[in-house]
Amino acid sequence: MDFKLLYPNFKEKAVTFSYDDGIIHDAKVIEILSKYGLKGTFNLNSKKFGETKFRENKAGEQIDCSYVKEEDVASLYKDMEVASHTSTHPWLNTLPIERQKEEYSEDVHALSRLSKQDVKGSAYPYGAYNDDTFIALKEAGIKYARTIRSTYNFSLPYNWLCWHPTIHHRDSLLKVTLDRFFDEKSELALCYIWGHSYEFALDDNFSLLEEVCSSIKEHDDIFCGTNLEIYNYVTNATKVYCRDGKLINPSPVDVYLKTKHNKYLLKAGEIVEVKKEDAS
Repeated sequence: MDFKLLYPNFKEKAVTFSYDDGIIHDAKVIEILSKYGLKGTFNLNSKKFGETKFRENKAGEQIDCSYVKEEDVASLYKDMEVASHTSTHPWLNTLPIERQKEEYSEDVHALSRLSKQDVKGSAYPYGAYNDDTFIALKEAGIKYARTIRSTYNFSLPYNWLCWHPTIHHRDSLLKVTLDRFFDEKSELALCYIWGHSYEFALDDNFSLLEEVCSSIKEHDDIFCGTNLEIYNYVTNATKVYCRDGKLINPSPVDVYLKTKHNKYLLKAGEIVEVKKEDAS
């Protein structure tokens, strides 16, 4: 029997956001995401907390792009996902494996303590990594890691440790890419938007994020989750199979799917008889 996997609550597709570095402008991004009931993942450098940093905008003005304070992590990101961005933001591909392991293990430990979350995700600083990085990630308990290579498509990663995003929010193709996404019909389609919160401050265009979030909420077939929520759901949902007229969900999460005639919610570990019209 043919069936199509869906996201939670029978949503046809999903969107996820990811922002790097842990800059004070994360607060505004979180405010906007929360306003529209959306979620994001924030990739933090634990040894950068509290550092002062200014960046110059196109008008030559110095914009405060300092890092969030350590004591603010738990409250600021309480409704979002905290993920690792290494402790000091190095070019990982230039470091020996033991140093890479330290970057991740120290960051995961510190962020888990500060955020009171179980940190399982990451984004590569500068998008740089090598084979040693994969070993370091696995030893630190990281399940997925995001690159900076835009795919402009809505497919899921073949390798979750090389999770290529759909598009950067500064990309001139953002609007047309979103329009294509809204019309997308493929199974478990995902639009992954990423960037840095300070870019909105430098460009003075937090209104862009407002527009993106507003356009997403106009569509009732889109699930929005953190990177980790997407990872957890997809890796479990894809374990569902059909045998001898039964739909079987061996995973520990509830899975949603549809056939030509019906929709099914398979509870964790549940085996469900296929309805008569689907069996024929």
